[in-house]
Amino acid sequence: MGGRLKPIRKISVALLLLLLIVVLQACQSSGTGTSSDAEITVYRTGYCFDTVITLTAYTSQAESEAASQLLEDALLLCQEYEVKYLDRFDEESEVGAINAAQRQEISEEETIDDVVDDDLTTDDGSAAGVTAEYIYEVSDICRDLIEAGLYYYEISGGSFDLTITPLSDLWNVTDEDFTVPTSEQVAEAKSLVDSDRVTLSGNTLTLSEGQQLNFGGIAKGYMCEVLRQYFTENGLSHVIVNLGGNVFVMGGEEGYTVAVTNPLSEDYAATVSLSDGYVVTSGIYERGAEVDGVCYHHIIDPATGYPADTEIVSATVVMDISDDPDSTVAWHSDVLSTMFALTKTQEGAYDLWQRLKADENYHVLLQVILVLEDGTVTVFD
Repeated sequence: MGGRLKPIRKISVALLLLLLIVVLQACQSSGTGTSSDAEITVYRTGYCFDTVITLTAYTSQAESEAASQLLEDALLLCQEYEVKYLDRFDEESEVGAINAAQRQEISEEETIDDVVDDDLTTDDGSAAGVTAEYIYEVSDICRDLIEAGLYYYEISGGSFDLTITPLSDLWNVTDEDFTVPTSEQVAEAKSLVDSDRVTLSGNTLTLSEGQQLNFGGIAKGYMCEVLRQYFTENGLSHVIVNLGGNVFVMGGEEGYTVAVTNPLSEDYAATVSLSDGYVVTSGIYERGAEVDGVCYHHIIDPATGYPADTEIVSATVVMDISDDPDSTVAWHSDVLSTMFALTKTQEGAYDLWQRLKADENYHVLLQVILVLEDGTVTVFD
C-alpha cells in the first residue's frame, strides 16, 4: 500500500479511540517518517458536542507541522461552532439563548442580548385557544440546520423533530439522579413538541410559546461537513474525522476500512470500504439508565413522549461521495441514522430505504446496516 496503513475504525467511541492510538503508534514507529517524501500520520483529539473528537491526517514529513496545525485549528473551529451557535445548554450560544427565552415569560420589549440579531415579537395569546408566537432572526448556520430539520420532520412523518428538547430534558438518562417521569410530566412536555408549529422564512424563525430547539440529531453531521470543506480549502486531502460515532473519511484512494460495531456481539456488524464518505451510527445502546429492572434509552419517540419502543438496536448509514463530492445530502447521514432507528422495525426501515433511494438526490446513499434486538444484522444496499 505504498507505506499507508489502512486504518480500521470501530464505531464505538471508547474502543475507537483506543484502536486509533494503537494503530497510529504502530504507524509512527514503523520507520515510514524518515524521509521528507514518506507518508506519516498526525492526529489530534479533543472534546466537543458532548463527545470525543478524533482527527487524523496522512501527510508527508515536510508538511506534517502544517497538517498538525490544521488539525488543531479544526478542533478550535468545532469549539467555536458549539459555543456560538449549537450548544443548547449554554445560554451564550444562539440556540441556547433562544431556548432560554422560550422557557420564560417574555414581553415585546425584552431581547436576547446580542446573540440573536433582532428583538423577538409576540402576540399576546389572549384569545381562547391561541398560543403566543415568538419570532427570531437567526444566523445562516442555524437557518440551515432548522431548514434541514423541518425537511426531515416531513419525510419521517414526524419521528425526527427539532422541538424534542422538553422531552429530551425530561428523559435525561445520563443524569445520575434520573428518575422515571410521571405520565403527567410526559404529557406536559409532549404538548410542546410539534414542528408543525415551527415556521422558517429566510432567516426568520417563528416558534410557539414554550417550544425549544434541539440540534442533537443533526449538528455533528453538519460539523463534519464544515470540517470537510475546511480541510479541502486548506489543501489537507487525506483525513479521517470521528466525531462521536460520526465518521467521515476523505482522500483514501485505496479505501479506508470502517468497522461497524455490533453492540450485541464481540464481532463487527459489518465492514465498509470507502475512499470519501460518511459512516454514522445511532442506537438505543449508546446512552441509557436502568430503573427497577427497566432500561430507558435516549432516543425519544415524539409520538408517544417515551423512549422509542423499537426492535432496532443500532442503525448505521453509509454515504459514498467519491463520485459526487458536492452532494448536499451526504452530511444528513446523522439525521438519517436516527430516523432509521425510529422506524422501529426492519420493515419500516426498508420502507424508508426505498423512499430515499427513489430520490435521485440520495444516489450517494450506499448502505444501511441494522442490528436488531434478536441479534440479526440486516444490510440494505
